[in-house]
Amino acid sequence: MVERHYRLRQGAANVDPETAGAMSLEEHRHGFAAAMAALLAESNAYLDRPAADPVADRVGYRQRYRQGTLWLRPEEMEEVAGELRQVLAPRAGNGPGDGRRPYVLSAIFFPTEEPEPGTGPGQAVSRAVTRMAPSGGGPSLLAGDRVRR
Repeated sequence: MVERHYRLRQGAANVDPETAGAMSLEEHRHGFAAAMAALLAESNAYLDRPAADPVADRVGYRQRYRQGTLWLRPEEMEEVAGELRQVLAPRAGNGPGDGRRPYVLSAIFFPTEEPEPGTGPGQAVSRAVTRMAPSGGGPSLLAGDRVRR
């Protein structure tokens, strides 16, 4: 058995297409979990600061921690990704100084299953699978069966 540990480092959190293509589904699963853990750690570190002000700092609330579903063909998904790159590119080269603060931005896209008949907007059905944590210590944060939101 091979045990792998994943940790995201600032600036090294990009996986090129060739590397992604060579990864197993389990490696993708662990990579995604590492990305979510890093995002949660950044959020907790922010909220632990004495001067944290989520509303003034525009932390999710104005965007309402929004998650949504876009119905896209593969070519449309490529267009969306390109459009986001175009929107973000002018700011990507900014460095510290001039009153700037670093902001974490996380956009995650993956296809889902079509909703079950009778579920409407706001009642998306997602599947979560109970899995053992990679360390072998109990279930992960994913719970079994179907979860209605």
